[in-house]
Amino acid sequence: MAQLITTLFIELIIVSPIIGIAMNRTDRRWKYLILFSLYYLGYFCLLFAPLLYPELNFIDSDWNWSGKIYAIVGSILFYILFRKAFSTHNYITFKQRDTSLKPKLIITIIVFLVAVGLAALSIYKSATRLDYFLFQFTMPGLDEELAFRGIMLGLLSNTLPSRVYFKNRSLGNPALLITSILFGLVHSFQIDRDWGFHQNWFEFTSTFATGLLLGWLTIKSGSIVMSILIHGLINTIPGIIAWRK
Repeated sequence: MAQLITTLFIELIIVSPIIGIAMNRTDRRWKYLILFSLYYLGYFCLLFAPLLYPELNFIDSDWNWSGKIYAIVGSILFYILFRKAFSTHNYITFKQRDTSLKPKLIITIIVFLVAVGLAALSIYKSATRLDYFLFQFTMPGLDEELAFRGIMLGLLSNTLPSRVYFKNRSLGNPALLITSILFGLVHSFQIDRDWGFHQNWFEFTSTFATGLLLGWLTIKSGSIVMSILIHGLINTIPGIIAWRK
């Protein structure tokens, strides 16, 4: 647990300069940044709880179903308790803001259903593949999009300006940038049991870019629906291609 908490604090410290640049106005709400940090810490404690304490694991699988379910329930409860904090930018909705993205959403849904069909053919009579696809089609998209694009991006979008500048140069949307950096770090940075620090830059770059794309789609559409579907496709299509060969 000590390694996990240290990792999370380091990740928050890494993005703190962006927050500092964006929060140079006195009218910004610091209490929401504290709320954001507490959610970040609590979310990952729930997510990794079954891995750190096996007695909390209630689903026997190679995948962290239990942790994902704990994290999703925790995120939903957080959203219910602090819904007022998402007054202006509430991405936890089915309603699509940008009409130009609606055809893309329909195409995404069709591709998602086709992928489900191909997966069904690929996992026939294979319990291992079934567990893999059921997990990848559902948990990462639901859990991570609800957390990163729904709650974290929503909280920061309601707290920080839509664009931040450093020495008269635009750094873009700080909420999008912060959540994308954190998304990259949680997939690439870790501290092992011997307190060794490990950073995979390839994994960071790919997940950071994915975070930018999913975050941009969320902001444009005003909803996490498309990002959930695309996240599921990103996680499962490589496996489908490999197993269909």
